[in-house]
Amino acid sequence: MNLLLHRGQLTAQAICLTACLGGLAQGATLKESFDTDPSARGWRSWGDPTLFHWDASGQQLRVVWDSSRPNSFFALPLPTALGTHVNFSFAFDLTLESHAVGVVAGQSGTFQIAAGLVRQADVLATNYSRGSFPGAKNTVEWTWFGESGAVSSSVSPVIVPSDGRLPWGYSDNYLTLEPGRRYRFELIYTATLRTARMSMTTDGQPGPELADVVLPSNFTRFEVDTFAISSYSGAGQNPLYAGSVLARGWIDNIAITLPEPPITQLRALDGGVALDALSGWRYTLEASGNLTDWSTVSESLAATSGELKLWDPRDGWFPTQFYRVVAVRP
Repeated sequence: MNLLLHRGQLTAQAICLTACLGGLAQGATLKESFDTDPSARGWRSWGDPTLFHWDASGQQLRVVWDSSRPNSFFALPLPTALGTHVNFSFAFDLTLESHAVGVVAGQSGTFQIAAGLVRQADVLATNYSRGSFPGAKNTVEWTWFGESGAVSSSVSPVIVPSDGRLPWGYSDNYLTLEPGRRYRFELIYTATLRTARMSMTTDGQPGPELADVVLPSNFTRFEVDTFAISSYSGAGQNPLYAGSVLARGWIDNIAITLPEPPITQLRALDGGVALDALSGWRYTLEASGNLTDWSTVSESLAATSGELKLWDPRDGWFPTQFYRVVAVRP
């Protein structure tokens, strides 16, 4: 990420160098209550659009999870990618109307309904298969599997690394979701703990305590850039364990909290800049006389949270100089 400064004042060009969506920048909470048409706020459908319908009268999103159809998503691209090293959260309301598993011939087992964070380029690839291993990657997701034979119903949040291979971050919480009840789920990921904590309420009342998802020590990394309500295809599963699902319900009151930006309160100094920095990031000052050709003019500094100053040793050499601060996560 970078921000731009021109000799003591922020220029208009700084706007295009900060991540933003609909006026909401990093550190904000994106909220969706479906009061009006969500397509006006960047929501879009991929795959089979008939599985998702905005209910204008009920002000909610009607969803069909149907594993007999292609991979399909009702999705909101985020203003910035989220990775293993940043804090974030998401929450949503769910009310099921109906739910059945083992509905496809040859796929008699259970299969998930899902919502959460994915990487757009991965889920839109033609070879993406959530029901096979290692067909999924870059996922931080709430899932629920209905009961099937000896397999109990379970809320099973999962974090899948960028290469899709084991180990995943995963936990099973054995409980049944009942049609007609209004559930709210929230997943909070804390980077320093490498842990996703999920909580739930039922009709506004606290639900059972859910097990944390703790990333194994040899978990590599993930990167996600889209919130999606996901209806996954059952294609590609191992025939010995294949499952299927057909469920209908409503999603409402989505909230996605983005991490704080690594650069805030950028201020001009005589011969440099000052900014409010975040611990764990490295910062470098770059300069340009024409907004096209940039050169590094300071050393790369690691920051603790608080004010950080970056200096240009060439100050006074040029009549006009633009500065930008580049922040990277080691």
